[in-house]
Amino acid sequence: MRQPEYGTNYAYFVDFIRVCLSAKLLSSEEIGKLYLEQKLSLNQIASKFKVSRSAIRSRLRGLGIDIDAVKPVATNPENYRYNTPPYGFQVRDGKLLPNRLEMKICRLIIELIQRGGRNHSEVARELTRRGFKSRTGKTKWDSKTVFNIFKRWKDKL
Repeated sequence: MRQPEYGTNYAYFVDFIRVCLSAKLLSSEEIGKLYLEQKLSLNQIASKFKVSRSAIRSRLRGLGIDIDAVKPVATNPENYRYNTPPYGFQVRDGKLLPNRLEMKICRLIIELIQRGGRNHSEVARELTRRGFKSRTGKTKWDSKTVFNIFKRWKDKL
């Protein structure tokens, strides 16, 4: 069979291939629970069901959930979504867990400021003198870092 020349009229014959699509059964109630109770993001739910975000979004809207009004908490300890956890914690498998060494430093900061009567600069110098390393690995502590740690932990330890 010879090829037709360019510009001539010829017909294309197309073979249709039968394609089977398997529909994923998405339980709207389960998606709603994951979003509202476990505070999972649309991306996390979509990856769990291996579907697109828009499919999850439409299911949530079908349940009457206003996605823009209900914001999942990004700081949920069971599902922590930030890169850097607060000082005193570490992230393992998406969960926020206490870091023992950093908690020891937090307690020391609280002790020196509240009970020792020192200010943030004096505590920073004391931590530097004792050789404690910051999260970045530096042995020199900054008073602003000490202040932020104190502000976070003062009522909790």
